[in-house]
Formats: sequence, structure tokens, C-alpha cells
Amino acid sequence: MTEFDPAAFAAAGLLVSDAGAVRSLTLNRPERMNAMHLPLTQALRATQADPAVRALVLTGAGGNFCTGADILRDKSAENEDILAVLHEAFRSLYLGGKPSVAAIQGNAFGAGLSLGLACDFIVSEQGARFGAPFTGIGLVPDVGMALTLPQRIGMPAARSMMLAGDVLDAAQAKACGLIDALEEKGGAIAAALAKAETLAQRAPLAVAAARDLINSRREAVDALLADELRAQQAMRLTEDAAEGPAAFREKRKPVFKGR
Repeated sequence: MTEFDPAAFAAAGLLVSDAGAVRSLTLNRPERMNAMHLPLTQALRATQADPAVRALVLTGAGGNFCTGADILRDKSAENEDILAVLHEAFRSLYLGGKPSVAAIQGNAFGAGLSLGLACDFIVSEQGARFGAPFTGIGLVPDVGMALTLPQRIGMPAARSMMLAGDVLDAAQAKACGLIDALEEKGGAIAAALAKAETLAQRAPLAVAAARDLINSRREAVDALLADELRAQQAMRLTEDAAEGPAAFREKRKPVFKGR
């Protein structure tokens, strides 16, 4: 997929729509819990390059936001390593010039939570759940979470989510600052669009420069992602990393052996 073709993106499981200067990207793979894939990275790249777009809303279809990459499938059909695809999506959201708002319904887990954390604002609705289950499947937190989660909720709470796998409901997420706004059921997307419209009315060059000042510098992000990639590749070679998906498939508690 080399050109920005909304119909082609839709066929690949990503809905693209524009309302004035606000672009909405909707992950539309409900049968895969909206697992991230290459079209999202391509659409984010095209959005960052489009001067007509001044703000972005990211959401998911079918009652869930995103549960990250499919833990039963390490390799992406479109890319040698799915983590490289997710890293580019993270860089586009976190380091790109366009402000972004995540509209979260249902589950935001793993790299799906990382995707939301890469946005400037997170709007959720009642019933949403947030989790970082990486160590429970023999992996490390990825897609920038080690940077962005502590920035939002502080290191002690972030440790509990990333190391112990604590899952937060929407009210808990609002109380600790993980999300910026909590809406009634069905209200997250409208609230996110309203926030994005406000952002789109600001001076775009000033917004981009402000984001660059607020977010970590590119060198720090690149160093983190490189360390993350090395750690995740090492974890994937362990027996524990094979045990995690096996236990998930077999609907049982994993038995980790530390090797």
C-alpha cells in the first residue's frame, strides 16, 4: 500500500475519515481485537505528511480499542518483525508534529495501551480496562511504554502495571491520571473529536514546536526503543515466552521456569 487510499486502508482493516482538519483512524479488526499491523503505520506516516490535517483521533471498532500485537503470532505478514512496525507507529504519534487524541472503548492492553499513551490526550468511557500483561507472557513492556506510562501515572503505579500486571478500570485510570477524561458509555469518540477540533484550531507550527518541547527528545526515544527491541528479542528466545502464548491458547495459567 504505497498511496493514501482510504478504500485500500478499509479493506486492510483500518477506517480513515476526515472532518475538516481532524482525521480519524479507526482500527477495524474486531476479530483480532484490533491488533496493530502495517496499515496503521502507513496511515500515520501519510497523516503526518498531510498539511490539511491538523489533529488526529485514534480509536478502535467493535467495542475494543486495541490489545496490541497478536501474542499467538510473532511475525507480521507485512514485516519481518511486528515490533519494528509498532515502533514506527509510536515514533509517528509521539514525535510527529500533529496532536493526537485516543478514544478508548473496551480493552486497551499491551501495545494497544502503548499506542494510546503515545497520544497527547486519552479520552475513555465507562467500561474500559487498561493493562500491561507483558511479564505474564514472558515479554517486556514495549512500544515506548517504559517511557510514557511513568510520565502519566508516576513510577510506583507504572511499576505495578508493568511488573505485576495490575489492570485498571476506567474510574481507577481517571483517578491516577492515566486518562484525561471519562465519558459515559458510547461517548468517548464524540468527546475525542471535540478535543481534536479544539487542537486543530490552534496555530499548527506552534503546536508542533510545543509538542517537541513537551515530549522527550528524539535521541532519548531512539535509545529507549533500541534497548526495548534488544530486550524483547532476547525474551522471545526463552522457553517462558513460548509458554505464555501456549497457556493463553490452552486457557490455563502459565508455568514459568525462568529459562
